[in-house]
Amino acid sequence: MERFDAIDRRILAILRENGRASHAHVAKRVGLSAPAVGERIRKLEQAGVVLGYRAVLAPEALGLRICAFVALAPRPGTVVSDLVERLLALPEIEELHSVAGTYSYFAKVRVASPEDLDEFLDRLMMMEGVERTETTMVLRTSAERALPLPFAAEP
Repeated sequence: MERFDAIDRRILAILRENGRASHAHVAKRVGLSAPAVGERIRKLEQAGVVLGYRAVLAPEALGLRICAFVALAPRPGTVVSDLVERLLALPEIEELHSVAGTYSYFAKVRVASPEDLDEFLDRLMMMEGVERTETTMVLRTSAERALPLPFAAEP
């Protein structure tokens, strides 16, 4: 799906606000029937625009009070795809990004305590293929937002 019409843009804006919105609710807001909305959503999913639906959980409510960003440089000669697979197996890593710059990867990490972060970093440095890391612990998060839409949704 290369282009979005005004209704698609409104549907995407509604789903971004509430991924659990029923087709009937969305239909009422965009002026279509529920089956027509369902078909449009199906097409957006098939086109890879809507990747899925998930609950957004509060890390603190789950006991994960500490957030940190870990920059990681692979050891020279490391098969990067193998290292990425090992990193993705670590449950503490919430996000992993390949980046340009001094370090090759940035990981967003969540743990329960500073001691758990220290233990995680020890395990990370022992991992095959890791050359060095640099960690920045988050003191306060001012915003974590939904993906901005590249177009203004009509009311």
